[in-house]
Amino acid sequence: MTDEVVKADAELRDGAPQAALEVLKHYLNEHPDDPKALTEMGKVNASMGRNQAAAIFFEKALQHQPHSLEATKGLAKIKLKIDPPAAMVLLQDMVKRYPRDVQAWVDLGVSYDLQGQYVPAQAAYRTAMGLDPMKVSAQSNLGLSYVLSGQYAQALEILEPIAAAPDTTSSRVRANFALAQYLAGYRDNARNTLMQDMSRAQANIVMASFSKFRTRPYVAQ
Repeated sequence: MTDEVVKADAELRDGAPQAALEVLKHYLNEHPDDPKALTEMGKVNASMGRNQAAAIFFEKALQHQPHSLEATKGLAKIKLKIDPPAAMVLLQDMVKRYPRDVQAWVDLGVSYDLQGQYVPAQAAYRTAMGLDPMKVSAQSNLGLSYVLSGQYAQALEILEPIAAAPDTTSSRVRANFALAQYLAGYRDNARNTLMQDMSRAQANIVMASFSKFRTRPYVAQ
């Protein structure tokens, strides 16, 4: 990795993506085919919400270094937002090449969930949990997948322990737990869960948005 890429990565980690962008633009003008610089440029653009540009840079990096794990991960993250089927293909290949990459299994599960394929999604999350039983995102996403598929009892069983653990939980985990509570009929409990992170008025607004999930009954796959 060149000094310029190292510097850009440090700027990005320090919360200065624009500074990282300027470093990389200058370097890539002279070295347009450097896969590590292209990957870093993808990361910088992704951090700034420029998903289309980020995808282009990750794809260019992969043209020069087809098996780059970092570029593949970056591209898959972008595709999850804009093209879940394409993300699924990337991630299926990634877990074949890197079967012990926990985050790849989690992201693969997300790609399935986004397409309504809940059974393979849940299998992917369980694989991730088998590799790292403490991976909170795998547990939380498994719980959310159960919610999306209408399996509320299973969702509550998965989400309640991690939602109550102050050392591992987050507002996202609690939001997933609140959704499961709401759809299982425990509306007051759901409101109380949400109010750990927001006001009552905000919690009521979030709960109003939960009603759209009632139109998704569980269908065995």
